[in-house]
Amino acid sequence: MKKYYSIILLMFLSTLTYAQVDVIQTDSTEIVVENINIFKDSRLDVLDKRPALMVKVEEEKDRITNFKPIVSSDGKKKVTGSIYTTKGFRVVIYNGPDRQQAMTIKNTFSRAFPDQATFLSYNVPSYKIKVGNFESRNDASSFMRKIGKVFPTAFIVPDIITVKNINVSN
Repeated sequence: MKKYYSIILLMFLSTLTYAQVDVIQTDSTEIVVENINIFKDSRLDVLDKRPALMVKVEEEKDRITNFKPIVSSDGKKKVTGSIYTTKGFRVVIYNGPDRQQAMTIKNTFSRAFPDQATFLSYNVPSYKIKVGNFESRNDASSFMRKIGKVFPTAFIVPDIITVKNINVSN
């Protein structure tokens, strides 16, 4: 019988308790103060602004069209052209496991041919130094012959290249 009375008493007392809430009583009003701290990541503010940013991006896309002439800041020269990626060829001048040697070869090549782009890639366990953005195999082959004495182990590989067709006129 005592067990039943104690269970009923516990049930009655449990209805009177509040979880994470303090009640402060003053003259005639009750002030409820919740003991909850909210920690908000500042990156969430960006998500609130995202729809507005997306509208701005869409407006920019509508404003900029491909192959439209751009007038320079002085208003005298026009810049036309495009930059795009396509299938093409590059020349591999180094393929090996030594990163320091790969960087040395890359720097040496960049000093000798500053107009050619160089690319370092790592595919376990070897580093590759690829050079150039050639649209045809013939262009890559003629360049490979040009550097053949300095880099005798060079070879041609197909790759995705960046083509820049930029023209500046008065």
